[in-house]
Amino acid sequence: MRIRETPIDFAKAIYFEEEINAVTECLRAGWLGAGKITEKFEKRYADYIGVKYAQLVNSGSSANLLAIRACKLPEGAKVLSCAAGFPSTLNVIWHSHLSPVVVDIDVKTLNINLDEVQKTLKKHKIGAIIFAHTLGNPVDMKLVMELAEKYGIKVIEDNCDAMGSEIYGKKTGSFGDFHTMSFYASHHITCGGMGGMIGTNDEQSAYMIKSMKEWGKGQITTGFEADHGVIFDSESNGVPYDHRYSYPNIGYNFKLNEMSAAFGLVQMDRIDEFNRARKANYKYLRDKLDKYSKFLDFVEAHPDASPAWFNFPITLKDGVNFTRKDLVEFLENYKIRTRLFFAGNILDHEGFKRIKIIKEGDCKGADKVHRDSFLIGIHPAQTKEMLDYIDDVIGEFIKMRN
Repeated sequence: MRIRETPIDFAKAIYFEEEINAVTECLRAGWLGAGKITEKFEKRYADYIGVKYAQLVNSGSSANLLAIRACKLPEGAKVLSCAAGFPSTLNVIWHSHLSPVVVDIDVKTLNINLDEVQKTLKKHKIGAIIFAHTLGNPVDMKLVMELAEKYGIKVIEDNCDAMGSEIYGKKTGSFGDFHTMSFYASHHITCGGMGGMIGTNDEQSAYMIKSMKEWGKGQITTGFEADHGVIFDSESNGVPYDHRYSYPNIGYNFKLNEMSAAFGLVQMDRIDEFNRARKANYKYLRDKLDKYSKFLDFVEAHPDASPAWFNFPITLKDGVNFTRKDLVEFLENYKIRTRLFFAGNILDHEGFKRIKIIKEGDCKGADKVHRDSFLIGIHPAQTKEMLDYIDDVIGEFIKMRN
């Protein structure tokens, strides 16, 4: 079989002259920090997801940390997550001086295993749960919210892979107390390579998040009043002070710039088009690869879900006469770019072996994807010719092996 000349990219940031012009206009305007365009982007995004408030930040990982902090849990409180996925979902629990409790994933969906969640909630006093809608595949949010109400826990939806996914007729991210989003270059839309968002329906939490992303400021204004010097409109320990330098909270610098917001705002006009392409590409490739279901497993979606697929996951069936390494190296040799399933079983990595994590169950699902799962891209720039080529190459590999 002939190897194609150019690689099939795993992911691709797609943008046009409108994004370039929007960034150029920001540069010419002379104000580069967060300002009115940032506010407009935040409002547009919040309306799209279906929440009242959204704050633009520098990454989805930063958004996860702010969401955990906004839960206001006491030090040492237990936060539930799952053993497989992207590390920033778990990192933020430890960084917030909380106690991570992990359960297995459901290999059929690659999402947190809700049967294991229910068992764990009966056993531990849990303060919050944070989980991803993995690769755009929605978790059963009706069940999650029922459990949250029953056990009095905060819910954080890591929506970084799932912009535009829906379940029960609502967008993922609109169910929980908080949701997070990533605008990294490979995601559904981007802010020029980086960026993230955190959303909520609670006004007080929204204020706290805005404060924490700006060093812990109190009276928060958009942008800096460049035509003013010091403004004595506040007090600090009885001393006249400028509200722009008043810090009632402990925070970070997680802000993003106005140019990135301008880029992202234009991308909002493209999200539906991008997601139509992602869904079509996923279905086309899924239908093509179905003939290999004797050797390969593919994920299942909830019957009431409409996933905006991020990537195309493949898991080797038990007992096949080849390894993931065999298949992935064959695909890479034919210039089909792939990725592993993020961290696989996070607990198997050295950094996480050094911290205390409460593991509930055997986490065999996480072990399975750690060993046997990988991802293929289905981004909007892919064509049917590319997808047909992927199908042909996988077919060639299986023919050689059987």
